[in-house]
Amino acid sequence: MPPFKDESLIIISPGSQCTLAQLGLPESFTPPAWRFPTRMFPGTSPGEWEPTKIRSAAASAPSMTNGTTVNGADPPEVDMSDAPKPEPTSEAQVVENLQEPDSTDAAVTYEEDPTSTEGAVYPLKDGHIENWPCFLALLTHVFNTLSPPFHTPVLVISQPCWSARDHEIVTQFFFETFKIPAFCLMDSALAACYAYGISTATIVDVGYGKCDVTAVNDFAVCDLGRGAAIRGAGGQGMTRRLLELLEKKGFDERMCEELKKSSICEILPPDVPLPGAPQSPPRDVPNPAAAASTGAIDSGAAINGAVEANGTKIGTAPRGPGEDTEVGLDGFNGDDEDNDGVLDVASIVARGNASEILAKRERERQEKAAAKKAAGADAARAVRLRNSEKPTASFSYEDYESVADDLTNGSSNGTRRVRKRKRDVVVGVERFMAASPSSNSHSSEGVLDIIARTIHNAILSVHDVSIRSTLWENLIVLGNGSRIRGFTPALLATLAQQYTLSPSTATIFTSELPSNLSTPLPTGGTNTPIPGQPIHPMHHPAGHGVNPLLVAATHANQSQTQNLPTQQPASNLHVPGAQDQQNPHHHRGHNQTPTHIKVVKAPEYFPEWKESAAAPAGGGAGTGMEEATFLGAQVAAKVVFVVDQGISKGFLTRADYNELGPGGIHECAM
Repeated sequence: MPPFKDESLIIISPGSQCTLAQLGLPESFTPPAWRFPTRMFPGTSPGEWEPTKIRSAAASAPSMTNGTTVNGADPPEVDMSDAPKPEPTSEAQVVENLQEPDSTDAAVTYEEDPTSTEGAVYPLKDGHIENWPCFLALLTHVFNTLSPPFHTPVLVISQPCWSARDHEIVTQFFFETFKIPAFCLMDSALAACYAYGISTATIVDVGYGKCDVTAVNDFAVCDLGRGAAIRGAGGQGMTRRLLELLEKKGFDERMCEELKKSSICEILPPDVPLPGAPQSPPRDVPNPAAAASTGAIDSGAAINGAVEANGTKIGTAPRGPGEDTEVGLDGFNGDDEDNDGVLDVASIVARGNASEILAKRERERQEKAAAKKAAGADAARAVRLRNSEKPTASFSYEDYESVADDLTNGSSNGTRRVRKRKRDVVVGVERFMAASPSSNSHSSEGVLDIIARTIHNAILSVHDVSIRSTLWENLIVLGNGSRIRGFTPALLATLAQQYTLSPSTATIFTSELPSNLSTPLPTGGTNTPIPGQPIHPMHHPAGHGVNPLLVAATHANQSQTQNLPTQQPASNLHVPGAQDQQNPHHHRGHNQTPTHIKVVKAPEYFPEWKESAAAPAGGGAGTGMEEATFLGAQVAAKVVFVVDQGISKGFLTRADYNELGPGGIHECAM
C-alpha cells in the first residue's frame, strides 16, 4: 500500500446540529474548513434525500404572439390576410394538437430553498443515530462535496453512545460505497486528549441536547461508569430554561437562543447572589467588647443600640483614622485643623478674635466636606458595574417583520415582503438562571448539578484508585454547549462545593506520618507516649478501607493490658506501596474525595485555534477550544495515517476489511 499524504485525508465529525469536515491537513492545524447542517430533506422520489429544501412550482405558459393576453394586456391586432391558409387535418390530428397545450400546462418545475428548514429531518438526536437512511445520505453529501482523490483514507469521530453495531454499519458503508483504502473510527473523548496532549483526563463534552462525561486513563477510555448522552444537560436545556422564565414577557425560543449566546447571559457560581437579592443577615460578634474597643465592623456598641449625634450607630464603621472610618483621613494625625487648633489656643485667646477664627475654621471644614462628597459621587459614577452586578441589561436581537410592497405611485399591489429589524431587549436577573433547576421537573438539580454528579460517578467508577486524583486535576470542558459565559468557573465552583474536601479536614486523612500516641480510654487511658511502645503499622486488619492511622490509634490501647510489650519485628511493618500478601486490604492512598479540582490549560502551539478562542464569550464569530475534538482528530490523523502508517493497527485497511468484514473495526487500536 502506498503511503498516505497530508493533503489526501478526510476527517468527519458528526454532531446533532452541525457536522464538521475537512479534506487534507494544513501545515498548522486550523479549525474545520467545512460545516454542514446535520439535516436532510426528503427528495422528490421515495427513498431519496436532498441537502436543501426542494419546492415544486407550476411551469409558466409559453409566450404566444397570437394569444389573447401579453403581460396582462390585450395584444395589438395583426393583419393575417396574406398568410397561407392551413391545410385540412384529420380529426385525430386535431385531437392530438388540442392535447399538447394541456400537457405543457401540467408540467412541474422544482426549485431549491437553501434558507428553509421546513420538513427537515435530523438523523442524530442526543448523539444517537435515529434515522439511518438520512444519516448515510448526509455522509454521502459530505463526501461528494469534499470531492477527494481516489487514494483517500477517512477518519470519523464517533459519539460515546454509539454501539458496536453502529460502528460496523458506518465502516461497511464507507468501504462498500466509496471504495476507500483505509478507515478509522475515533472516540470523541480520546480525540480531546489528543488535542490537549494529555493521556489521563476527565472529558466533559457539553453538546446541544446532551452531555458526555468520560474518564480516560493512559489513552484508554474507561467504559465503566461512563456518562454517555446525559439528556437535559446541554445547551438546549439551558435555552428551554430561559424560555420557561421569560415566556410570560413575550420571549420565544429563538429569542432565548440569541440571549444565551449574548454577552449579558452568564452563569454565576453557587455562592454569588443575584443582583438585587437580599444580603445575608449580619453575623454574630464573637467578642463584642474587643470589637467595640477596636472599632471593628458589627461591634458590640452597635448591637447594644448606642447612637451617635448624627443618628448613626456607634461601631458601624471602624474608628480610624483613615478612609471610610469614623475619624476620617484628617483624624488625630491630620496636618491642618485639629493639630493647629490645639497648638494655637494661646495665641487665639491673646488676640481676642476667637469667634472669627472658629467661624472661619468651621466654614473651611464644611467646604472641604462638600468637596469630598462631590468627588466621591463622581468617582462612584465613574465606576462601571460588572454584568453580574446589574439588575437589568439589554442585548440586540434581530427580528423579522412583514411589510407591504409599495409601488412608485404610493399604492400597494397586495404583495408583502419580509425584512430584518434590529431592536434592543431588556432582560432582568433571569439571564443568570439558565442553569438553575426547572420548575416543571420533579428533580431539584440544575444543569451544573447533573454534570457535577455525573463527573463524580465517572471518576469513582475507575478501577485504578491511584489515578482518581489525577482525573480530578485534569478536567477538560468542551462542547458548544459550554460557550455560555461563566459556565466552566461555575461548574468548578459546584464541584468544589459538593465534593471537595477542605484542606483543614483532609489533614487527618492525608497524613502518612506514623504515631505512637495512644488514644485515651474511658477509664485509665493516657495520651502520653508509652516507653518501649513500637511504632504502629500503617494498617490494621480491621480497617476495611478506613484511614489506617485512625484504626491504629483506636487499637493501640489493647497492648496496655500486656505486662511487657515486645518489639515488633521489622518484617511485620507495612511499607507504603509494597504488596501485602497477608492483608488484602492494604493501604492504597486517599483518593475517594478530591482536595483539588483543576482544568487543563489549552495548548498554545496552534495559533489559529488560539486566535479563534479569543472570540466573545457568549458566542459569535470564531471557533474556540469548545471544538477541540476536531483538533484532536487532526493530530490523530497525522499520527495514525502519516507517521505510523498502520504499524500499530490504528486503522482498518482494505485488505483487513476484505478478510475480517465490518467487525474488523473493533480490532483497531483507536
